[in-house]
Order: sequence, then C-alpha cells, then structure tokens
Amino acid sequence: MIELQPFNEGDFSKLIAEIHDARFLLQWAGPKYTYPLDAPQLRDSLANTNGEKPSFKVFKVIRSDTTETVGHIQLMDIDYDAASCILGRVLIFQNYRGNGSGKAMVKEAVKIAFEDLHLAEINLGVFDFNTPAIGVYKSIGFTEFQFKKGARQFQNESWNVIRMKLNKDKWLHMNNANNGIE
Repeated sequence: MIELQPFNEGDFSKLIAEIHDARFLLQWAGPKYTYPLDAPQLRDSLANTNGEKPSFKVFKVIRSDTTETVGHIQLMDIDYDAASCILGRVLIFQNYRGNGSGKAMVKEAVKIAFEDLHLAEINLGVFDFNTPAIGVYKSIGFTEFQFKKGARQFQNESWNVIRMKLNKDKWLHMNNANNGIE
C-alpha cells in the first residue's frame, strides 16, 4: 500500500504546503522548526542524513499504486552505539487521512529501524490530545513510559506530552504472533 523513500529537496514544496499555521507546525515537528516552514530549515534536517551512520533518516511516504506522496516521517537522533532512535515528524497529508496509511507508514519506519539499522529501541513523543496517533502507536506495540504535563507551550495553551517506546523483542514477538509463527 505504501513505501518509504528518501525525502529530498524536490519534496520540500509538497510538505511545506501541508503546514498551514504555527500551531500545527509545533504539533507536528516540535520546536526545531519555526513558522513558516521553509527550504533552509528542511535542508538543515537533510544535512543529518549524510555519512555512513547518519543521525537522521528522513522519508517521504509514497502510495505504491499511484506513486503519489501522501506523507512524511523521520527516524531522528539515531544512536548506533545505544541502538536507539526517536520516531518523529509523522504526517499523513490532509487528503490521505483515515485510510490506514498512518499505521502502515509507522510500521514501515519501525521495520527499517529494527531490521535495516539494527536498533533495539524506538522512542517517540506525542501530545495527549492527538488520540488518533496514540491509537496507531499502541496498535503497533508502543507503550507509554512517561507523561510530561505542560511540556510545550503555544500562545495561551499548555500541551502534555506522552513519551512512548517500543523495543525490538516486543516488536518481533508481536509480528510472529500476528503471522501465526508462535
């Protein structure tokens, strides 16, 4: 249904078009980017994808049947010695939401982290009001390990963050059980 391909400068305009205001940018990307999102900020992220052991893997999400770009996802702060990373900047473009693409792309990013990069744990942060994303993460096997009240401020709002993690052993166990291998 979907596949992850390397994100590049040719993909900037489509991603930027999805970021309609400062609140949404903060919700999606955290404080690293400032509104309005632009090419120089995205180039800075892509600079982390270079080298033999890059600290970032940045992907566009493609529908396999149409080759349309339908989203964006990143593996960030990849620590090869600690065998961990952060899953973040997960976005299904507005016109493609509600059809399972979000879950499919997270599953594919997790597979890349565990199988291709040989990592042992993935962490993420999600705002507690983003219940669809929390449901996707839990369905894949992520579990909550920390709740940070008032972790982010936006204008007069205070946002709570749920930290979640998934380790490779649990992921393998879930995949084997789902495939009837157990």
